[in-house]
Amino acid sequence: MKIFDPKRHLPVGLDWEGMRSWLRWGHGVSAMSMFAFLPRYFRARDALYYHNVAADGTWVRVLNPERTIAPFRELMAGLPYFGMWCFLALMAIQLWRHYQYHTRDAMPIYLMRRLPDRWELTRRCWTVPVLACIAEILMFAVLTVLCFLIWWFATPVPCRPT
Repeated sequence: MKIFDPKRHLPVGLDWEGMRSWLRWGHGVSAMSMFAFLPRYFRARDALYYHNVAADGTWVRVLNPERTIAPFRELMAGLPYFGMWCFLALMAIQLWRHYQYHTRDAMPIYLMRRLPDRWELTRRCWTVPVLACIAEILMFAVLTVLCFLIWWFATPVPCRPT
């Protein structure tokens, strides 16, 4: 017995394997936008140091404790969340496509409206896009926490903003 049968939550006749593959690619590509945080962070952290000539003539990186790194909120602004917003917009389009799927060819929307379960059409159109949006938001929450942990633990203590 399956706890969650995805075929019961898609428009009749829609391919679940193709949808699952598409969702995996979408989540993966949108998560890649979070990597935009790393170059921003490393540039901000490199600005905390200056180079000095040592006694033996080599260059040494020296921490300037008077400088502070940019706040985490500034480093995360814009681009890192672009992938999430694109994925959520694509899920809105997918929701519209699920409704359009029922109004083409043999017009199964009329049959769906006559079923004893009046929420059958809504469940088949909304479940997968809404669950995919929830999964996307949770994934980005976890990635944001990971980025914060990188920012917090990789930044020298005297250079963190207060």
